[in-house]
Amino acid sequence: MITPERSPAVNRARALRAGYLHHARDKRLASMLRELVDNVEACREGLGSRRRALFLVGASGSGKSYALRHHFSLIPELQPWTNEYGETVRPLLSIEAPKPCTAKDFAIAILQAIGVPSSNKMTEGQLFATVKAQLRERGIVFLHVDEAQHLLRHASSRAVADVQDRLKSLMQIDDWPLHTIYSGVPQLAELLEGDPQLVNRSMVMRFIPLSMPSDRSIVMEVLTDIVVGRCGLKMSEGIQADDFLGRLCAASGGCYGRIIEAVQAACSLVMQKEKDTVDVRAFAHGYQTNTGCLPGDNIFTAARWSEIDPANALTDLVHSGRRAAR
Repeated sequence: MITPERSPAVNRARALRAGYLHHARDKRLASMLRELVDNVEACREGLGSRRRALFLVGASGSGKSYALRHHFSLIPELQPWTNEYGETVRPLLSIEAPKPCTAKDFAIAILQAIGVPSSNKMTEGQLFATVKAQLRERGIVFLHVDEAQHLLRHASSRAVADVQDRLKSLMQIDDWPLHTIYSGVPQLAELLEGDPQLVNRSMVMRFIPLSMPSDRSIVMEVLTDIVVGRCGLKMSEGIQADDFLGRLCAASGGCYGRIIEAVQAACSLVMQKEKDTVDVRAFAHGYQTNTGCLPGDNIFTAARWSEIDPANALTDLVHSGRRAAR
């Protein structure tokens, strides 16, 4: 069978999004993950720390999931291996918390990811007992839960306390050193409130939004890496100015991942048009396409851009719809 050749456009798109753009925070994240990995062996020797959980908290688009996938791939202890029976052992299990997510839903999601049948007819206690047994039997020592804020399905203090107890119980499996990683939006921090025991067993890392002028070097590094390094394009003087960098941060909510996506989209547009220079117009086009904003509310071209909230890009349509419904 002859595999058709990819078009030049597809190859350019793959090259544009290939690789990982490092951030200053990567060193700290790598260190925290290494601390968890090393603690597994220490626990097996009876000398481990009780800090067996890592919480990564940041806005959507800040790059949490992508950063974790990258660092997971670099840690030998997290990679699949073959045991003496020829079976593949996967030390890391990564799932996305379902929505909505009761404690039972959480347990069922873990079992489904492992490939173990379960039933809603089972009690919460039975489900978690099965989860713990299966994690141990399959050699899973790291559990990563993405979109972990979904675990806060109910706002009542009793419901939150129940979730907190379940998370702690996963770090207390008899003779099994399970370590857990939770990534999610700022709401996830509520899981750590009011529970000193969970706090004392956890490490926390914030993915702080970028802003100008303090993070100018980081934003410029993203621009240069993608525009010049990966795409071989030129940067106009306009997109190197502090005013533009401030607009880019504002349009992306300061989120590192969204800044990268905005730069990639601008480069893609320029290459599609067979031009050689990335300018403000490419970013303005991408912002309008993604948000549906009115021309006067485009952060990249508006005079008073600092007063614009991207979350309100469609507010005029919402208001007109409500008036029409009256």
